[in-house]
Amino acid sequence: MKTYTKWVLFTFIAALLAFILSPSLERLLTSTSSHGFRISIMYLTGTLGIILMSAAVIVSARISFINNMLGGLDKAYNFHKLSAGLGFLFGFIHYIISFTNKMLIKAGIIESTPSTNHLTGTILEIYKASYVFLEPAFIIMIVVVFIAGYRKIPYHIFQYTHKLIPLLYLFAAFHAFATIFRGGWVGSIGGVILHAFVIIGAVCSVITILQLTGIKHRYKGIVKNIKNIQNGIIEIQIETDNKLEYKAGQFVFLKFKFSFEPHPFSIASYSNDNILTFYIRESGDYTNKLMENVKNGESVSIEGPYGQFTFDDKDRSQLWIAGGIGITPFLAALEYMSLNKNHKDITLILSSIGKSPFEEKLNTLCSKANVKLITVDTDKDGMLSYEKIKNLAPDIISSSIWFCGPYGFRRNIEKGLKSDNININNLHYDSFTFR
Repeated sequence: MKTYTKWVLFTFIAALLAFILSPSLERLLTSTSSHGFRISIMYLTGTLGIILMSAAVIVSARISFINNMLGGLDKAYNFHKLSAGLGFLFGFIHYIISFTNKMLIKAGIIESTPSTNHLTGTILEIYKASYVFLEPAFIIMIVVVFIAGYRKIPYHIFQYTHKLIPLLYLFAAFHAFATIFRGGWVGSIGGVILHAFVIIGAVCSVITILQLTGIKHRYKGIVKNIKNIQNGIIEIQIETDNKLEYKAGQFVFLKFKFSFEPHPFSIASYSNDNILTFYIRESGDYTNKLMENVKNGESVSIEGPYGQFTFDDKDRSQLWIAGGIGITPFLAALEYMSLNKNHKDITLILSSIGKSPFEEKLNTLCSKANVKLITVDTDKDGMLSYEKIKNLAPDIISSSIWFCGPYGFRRNIEKGLKSDNININNLHYDSFTFR
């Protein structure tokens, strides 16, 4: 089980524990009516939903120790997507039960059970206020989640609408906070757990709304050079105002003047000056606009570094596999090793369509870094499969594997490793699927 999946499971158990350690569990077990049972299930699904959504919001604030705990920012975003998806699912069930109860009461099929008679004064007003914008906020969230999940909708629309999530979460968090009083959770251990998630989630939502995420990792830069080098691959060199401390293999977020949101790119260089080099393939709405919209001399915002694709392990032997533009973090690592002694036995396999524009540079760097280079031209040699990799690098079983390339390529390698009973944790990669 992947690290971020384990943490989602831990969050689910924490939410379940919050319900178990609340008065609602006793009501569920002793309920003698279908209406009472539905109310208890409504509390259960609501608790699971808000805690899982809170965890997703907390992770999105890009807090360093949380990122490291989850295995890097890219893995943290995988946690975010899974936790948010489950949280929305339980929240949706919660909403359906609540809506159904209202319809049944309105139709006279069931009787309404007084549930707020014990609330008075300010507490009662807070509880009532928590319902004012809740339903329209949840309906908007349904639309936003649909846009996030339906990949045919353009990415920039997803970006714009996803900005609403932290604000919409605040309405749900306020409702959960107020409902604790109605359910008699105040003073219970379950109430403390739920309150902790909701309060921290609310703080992280405000941080996101105010665009303060990653503020301690922000730098200013100037575009020194941008050019199209070959086959739609762009080289951008950026000079930073202060020296950026990073490890070879890490990535940063770049925000150019024309863009609404920052985008992640691996750093493809490693030197002692303030120049960062990036190689970017034109492959989407955003990257296709870079040559047209980014000019030499313009300012750019940099946030980072992030990621744990840093080649740090205790294995004597490493196998590096790059697909196309996935060579970028390896270029940084090779440049670092050309400046520092390489103590590992490393083989680099590069798969590219046609001759790679980096081949000459790779030959020079690999020679300096004492790294064995194998290039595969898929036009001539066919697709690079797992079986071919084993033939090219027979010591794959005893090596740690560092991969950067297309998702389908990685899945092929994962399946191959599993079929050979090789520990999947030997495979290291960054996941840039932020949607």
